[in-house]
Amino acid sequence: MRLRGLEPPRPYGHKDLNLARLPIPPQARIERTHSRRGDPAVNLRGYTTQVGNRAMDNYMRVRAAFSRVLLILGLAASLATADDWPQFQGPTRTGSSVETGLARIWGERGPKILWTVDVGAGFAGAAVRDGQVYLLDRIGERQDVLRCVDLATGRELWTCAYDAPGTLPYAGSRQVATVDEKLVLAVGPFGHLNCFDRNTHKIVWSHHLVDDFKDPAIDDGQKPATRADKLARAQLPQWGMTQSPVLYNDVVIVGPQTQKVGLAAYDKSTGQLRWTSAYIGRNWYSHVSAYLTVLCGVDQVIMLAQPSDPEKSPANAPPAIISSTDPKTGRILWQAQTPRPYKIPIPQPLRIADDRLLITGGYGLGCLIVKARKEADNWSIDISGTNTIASHIQSPVLYNDHVYVQSHKEHGAANSGLVCLDLNGQFCWQTGSKLQFDFGSFLLADGLAFVMNGKNGELNLVDADPRGFKILGKAKVLDAEGGNVWAPMALSDGKLIIRDQHKMKCVEVRKP
Repeated sequence: MRLRGLEPPRPYGHKDLNLARLPIPPQARIERTHSRRGDPAVNLRGYTTQVGNRAMDNYMRVRAAFSRVLLILGLAASLATADDWPQFQGPTRTGSSVETGLARIWGERGPKILWTVDVGAGFAGAAVRDGQVYLLDRIGERQDVLRCVDLATGRELWTCAYDAPGTLPYAGSRQVATVDEKLVLAVGPFGHLNCFDRNTHKIVWSHHLVDDFKDPAIDDGQKPATRADKLARAQLPQWGMTQSPVLYNDVVIVGPQTQKVGLAAYDKSTGQLRWTSAYIGRNWYSHVSAYLTVLCGVDQVIMLAQPSDPEKSPANAPPAIISSTDPKTGRILWQAQTPRPYKIPIPQPLRIADDRLLITGGYGLGCLIVKARKEADNWSIDISGTNTIASHIQSPVLYNDHVYVQSHKEHGAANSGLVCLDLNGQFCWQTGSKLQFDFGSFLLADGLAFVMNGKNGELNLVDADPRGFKILGKAKVLDAEGGNVWAPMALSDGKLIIRDQHKMKCVEVRKP
């Protein structure tokens, strides 16, 4: 499915595609009015989405976004120093770092492996703070365990395990922990939310994102009589909980996503429940983390979720719900829908300008630009996009006023490979179908992209120059036995933390 007037992308330097200026057919709109009073009125008439009291103005040129994104650091200033990687997608959750002094040339043997540690099967990436590496690991089918190792040596400093019996498709850990000065927050694949003390190495408080939000009127312990009864109950997503906690001031925000509760915020020190939001969609197939950002000068948490029966095929699933929530109170600020079916949200949204998000996903969604406009307490949302770019698993990355997307051909994604876009959505370059990296993760720093091949464990060093794609080096750094090298990487102090299904390694990427 293609927006009118949109042609397929071409590799290397093609400039015709402009997400921000896509034509919006007048016969194809979704109009939604949100105000303080009453429920939103919805008129579903087609493809491109317009939300507001009146038609949106044409897009103006996007201003430089990277410097504006630094404002988000004010929301989480206590998270880290510049060379830490204390949470999913790094210091600002943009997938990039301000770290410098990284090597642009590798020798014939590739970058040096500083240390290797054994880990259980899984997909959780590391978080790094103050020279300590934190990984939520899994011990067989019995327990989750938080591991803390020394960044310089790989020496295990401490562990803390808790019981979490059960099995899941694609066994093992899932998430990246979130680390501040004193605490580590982590969500296990079976819904355990734990707060660990970095000094005592013990659990300070615990909650459960399924059990704590069961409705006694629905989850009565009896076998459900109908499929509708079964779906109404609080439950784990298909592949387990895969979200990373979000810290905002003194609260930690997560997403139970039941039929009554969307997000929940806890006091990070005591675990006391501060607020819950209204319904934002279910978690049956929602595997995306909440995203803290600032749009139109307003702090907000963005979340995607599906409202439908999980047994529907991706093509027959309804649009996903995009929700914005006030992180101070849990009040829903605005909601919209994706213009195409989106059954399984996985990649995190990405703020690319003061008033815009980029959302990408597989299963036919493609790549969207979501433009927000605020007047008094009313929000207007306009969405446009293309299905010629689509990331199935990995989140998009913002670096130096450009967006990088890892688009693999399977599961309804696109065949465009690693893609570089400007902030108007125009192609700068793409690797195309001849050079893809499976579902491997990537991050950017110091003018470089570190791109993992998710199938064979080969690490690629790529010049992040928007003027053209160039591989500067490559090395097989992981055995990748069984493939599935999908875990997010982390960068701190010139050291790249990577993992496959059996080992976690530290790679020296700093200049000699």
